Amino acid sequence: MDRYLKQLKPLLDEKGHLIEPGYATSMIYEYDSRMIKANPFALKEWDFYQIYLGDYILQVTVGHVSYVANVAANLFSLTTGEEYRFSRLKPFPMRKMYMPPNPDEPYLITERGEDYEFSYVTHSGGRFIGVKALDKQIGSIDIEIVIDSPEENEKMVIATPFKRKNQFYLNYKENYYKVEGKIRFGNRILQPTSSTTAVLDWGRGVWPFRHQWFWGSGSTNIGDDRFGFNIGWGFGDLSHATENMFFWNGKAVKLGDMIVDRDIKDYMAPWTFTDTTGKFHMEMTPIFDNFTKTKLLFVNNQCHQVFGKFNGFIILPDGEKIKIENMLAFCEHAINQW
Repeated sequence: MDRYLKQLKPLLDEKGHLIEPGYATSMIYEYDSRMIKANPFALKEWDFYQIYLGDYILQVTVGHVSYVANVAANLFSLTTGEEYRFSRLKPFPMRKMYMPPNPDEPYLITERGEDYEFSYVTHSGGRFIGVKALDKQIGSIDIEIVIDSPEENEKMVIATPFKRKNQFYLNYKENYYKVEGKIRFGNRILQPTSSTTAVLDWGRGVWPFRHQWFWGSGSTNIGDDRFGFNIGWGFGDLSHATENMFFWNGKAVKLGDMIVDRDIKDYMAPWTFTDTTGKFHMEMTPIFDNFTKTKLLFVNNQCHQVFGKFNGFIILPDGEKIKIENMLAFCEHAINQW
């Protein structure tokens, strides 16, 4: 039975141990990085946005892993393989790089370099992403995105422990259904449409040097209704809670453990997802593997982010069965050493 938490509480005690692992549908944890009692190089903090633009995917990241910070803006096509990847590293930011302790509170993140400026703004009911950059290969990069984020929307929030008591992961994910703005990478210019959706992956934590995870997510509009899902496994001690849930018109429905049928030797073979409560069943037909690999000194990360068409059904709390057809979403498998 997953532990559902409702009341506001501090995340860590005076020893830097996770006080109460579990899940919530809003940010009920008070995160304070000063309470962490671990190697100063172990802290990882990031904000990652992914935006669906028809056949194109936009990803924007600001974050750090203590010994290096990264800002990145990537655009790639699921059908042609066309891609634009911009990133800049900043060595040894340690804890000098400000990353907000609460994703829902109003805040401004601004990171600047010689040839770029990244801005994130969170305010009541919405978010803004701005990127201005100049790259020798791509040319001019100009991104201005406004995301509608109703305050009443429920989210996926989970605090996960590990074997070592001073290790933890605080994760917040939110699905979005209305996006406006403009995107330019050199001569490639795109604009969000009425079908554009997005997701935020907000993470703060200290965890083992070697680890892996699976994460799947998607959002879509079905007529006048809004549907999204978040699934994940393989990362940390999930005996207290999993991050499996779906969202229907802003309300979260908790799912059980995920039973996954896939070919472990072929990421582009079909995947099947069925949760143990019977409220979620999906088959993914892969169309694109956004494979990335980073190997530098002791860092050795690789990720198969597999996009595909999802078909299946969900069961609402009132028992109504909703059919899902050709929904674009993804499930990724990351194996990391960092």
